[in-house]
Amino acid sequence: MTPPNPPLSPGRLVLMAGSATLVGIGLGRFAYAALLPGVIAAGWLNEADAGYVGAANLLGYLVGAVLASRVSRWFGPTRVIKASVLLVGLGFLASAWAAPVWWFSLWRFVAGVTGAFLMVIAPSLIASQLPESMRKRGTTWIFAGVGLGVLFSATLVPLLITQGLALAWVGLAAACVVPTLLVWRAWPAMPTVAEAPANGNGAGILLIMLYAAYLMDAVGFVPHTVFWVDYLERYREFGTWAAAGQWAVFAFGAISGPFLAGAAARRLGWHWTLIGALSCKGLAVMLPMLLPGLAVVTLSSFVVGAMIPAMVAGTMGRVAELVPAHRATHAWGRATALFAVGQAGAAYARATLYAHPNGGPLIFEIGGTVLLCAALVVFCSGFLARRAGT
Repeated sequence: MTPPNPPLSPGRLVLMAGSATLVGIGLGRFAYAALLPGVIAAGWLNEADAGYVGAANLLGYLVGAVLASRVSRWFGPTRVIKASVLLVGLGFLASAWAAPVWWFSLWRFVAGVTGAFLMVIAPSLIASQLPESMRKRGTTWIFAGVGLGVLFSATLVPLLITQGLALAWVGLAAACVVPTLLVWRAWPAMPTVAEAPANGNGAGILLIMLYAAYLMDAVGFVPHTVFWVDYLERYREFGTWAAAGQWAVFAFGAISGPFLAGAAARRLGWHWTLIGALSCKGLAVMLPMLLPGLAVVTLSSFVVGAMIPAMVAGTMGRVAELVPAHRATHAWGRATALFAVGQAGAAYARATLYAHPNGGPLIFEIGGTVLLCAALVVFCSGFLARRAGT
């Protein structure tokens, strides 16, 4: 039998999990949005194919979210996390040439699977190891890794892409090296998952409504995370650097979002934090379609960027309130899988719509509407929460 791993300090645990989300989501998931205009401009892919390649990443995320808990039990979290961060970097290297569509789709799919493994396993595993007194604060630091990864892509890609698209892909692979080294040690064991139901029927219904809202959040946020940079260049006549600058604003929002969510949760609770996050996110997605001007675009970039990790932290925090601690990883895996269903389906549908004339503004209008509906679902769940005493 393998001896238990020596205890790690809370700071080291948070650093490991934050590095995992940086590679798996910040780079593996979001860096492609910054590359998308360059891939199209270089003639490596056309508009529709580039959208389908992005959607392959989301399909992989769905597969990974469904399998994450099971794969971690089979192979152990340490092996899964180490293999995942290596495969993300390898996928960037493998994409550094003008390959067929299926090749890009394959590696985007792999990045999606491994990103989901890192997102499901690392945060919930580390959060369960933190002292109760610092759990909320530690969780916000973990998800700040997403924003740091986006910031790396927002700064690296414009600098490198002027020297060639291949160099930009290689640069993203190089950006994975340091966080990969930070996760390269033994991780804690996965907690045992009980099959007992959650805290009664009331809490079960609340959990279902939370899952539904999180799925709708995935449908609504796809336009900004896949098409935003290219939309600004093609529909709003932004230059390459100006559009990349908006992606940097998005990244600063993504870094600040978990901390905003944590501050709101300490004052309002996770329930009202989620309502506020979904409402702000929905309005920010729609606002540039309704009003002109650089200030509106910049506000949209920052708010949507901030609310993406805020929603992740908020949903994970609310899940922890609704289920026993020993079932938190299992419940979080289900939430992530449903989120993946929403974003994969939305990405494939939006890729087709985006290729049509004037399809760009429409996909953002649809996304904002879905997000506002999700806020309404969470708001209505509050009435059930008062009745269930949850």
